[in-house]
Amino acid sequence: MHHLFSTILFFLTLVLFSGCTSKKVEQINIAYIGPLSGTAIDLGVPAKNSIALSIKKYNATRNADQPEIIFHWADDNWEGYKAAHLYDSLNALHDLDIVFISNTEGTIALQDRVAKNKDILINPLNSDSLLSSMNKNTFTIAKKTEEANQIIGFRMIELGLKKNAVLYYPNDFMQRAARSVEEVIEHTNYTCTLIETQKGDSNFRDVLQRLKDENYESIAFFGYANFGHAMKQAREMGISVPFFGSTVLLDTNYYLNAQESIIGTECTYFNLADGNYPLAKEFISQFYKEYNRKPLSTWPALQAWDASEIILSFIRGVNQSEDFTDLTTYIQNSFEDLEFYQGVCGNISIDENGAAKGIYFSLYEYSGKNSLSKVRR
Repeated sequence: MHHLFSTILFFLTLVLFSGCTSKKVEQINIAYIGPLSGTAIDLGVPAKNSIALSIKKYNATRNADQPEIIFHWADDNWEGYKAAHLYDSLNALHDLDIVFISNTEGTIALQDRVAKNKDILINPLNSDSLLSSMNKNTFTIAKKTEEANQIIGFRMIELGLKKNAVLYYPNDFMQRAARSVEEVIEHTNYTCTLIETQKGDSNFRDVLQRLKDENYESIAFFGYANFGHAMKQAREMGISVPFFGSTVLLDTNYYLNAQESIIGTECTYFNLADGNYPLAKEFISQFYKEYNRKPLSTWPALQAWDASEIILSFIRGVNQSEDFTDLTTYIQNSFEDLEFYQGVCGNISIDENGAAKGIYFSLYEYSGKNSLSKVRR
């Protein structure tokens, strides 16, 4: 009888022990989907490289009881419609747990898939009113699009520019950015005309001639490198009004297309001094050491680094969590508890909609080839 009791106790112990250890997370698959070629590589490559560096550092320093992370990536060419296929392909191969995606339309396209698969989706570049209304599996650790671009509208008012035009690229981000400027201007007696362009446009002379004939006092170019052609054509046509741009002017192809015409263009941007300068400077040093170059554009690298580091800070403690049920719920709860994370972009917290607070862009001027300087008032 004693032997039988001992045998039962032994097997119960095994069952309990195996039940506890089955909850341990051994490996986590993380993917990045973004523009790694073609349009907007200044957004995609720095973000991908920052996440890769963050994960490399984590894997090199993790304890034995912390999960290994495997990193995967795919190039969406900055086309939101490609997101679903890329996600499905990566997920079929690697059973993804966490997905970073830069494109706004791509984020929207993936939200239901990610929720159904109980994954986590993170946009490390853009946050806006639409993205902030998505499901509880989606988070945005990034600037607020509306806030960042309203700065241009306030600058137009500050300079007394009464008749303004915004040419914008036909995607959700640039349209939302243009609309943010318009919303600022419409509360004054000034005007702001929004003009949608076509993908791949390189000849803007017709619309520029109309703006010249109608005596517009400023032109904002909310688009990618092909808008450099518009800047050059405008100056060649004798249009001397102030130029404004979006957050992507440091794409090297922008200058190639615009040449000296881009000099003096004011835009919103986020540089080291706009965030936590000591941490940001140290990160850029690590980035340079790893890749032997600085990021093509600073702010995507900084935001993606913070987004990745926040996630990894959660993952480091996953196997010590006493109430752990599954990885997705654990990360959701961790985001809810996040307050004033000290990152390279500043002190970041997450609101009830899963959107970051604490990243604030400033006004810059394109002062030289691939160079920006903060506007001093």
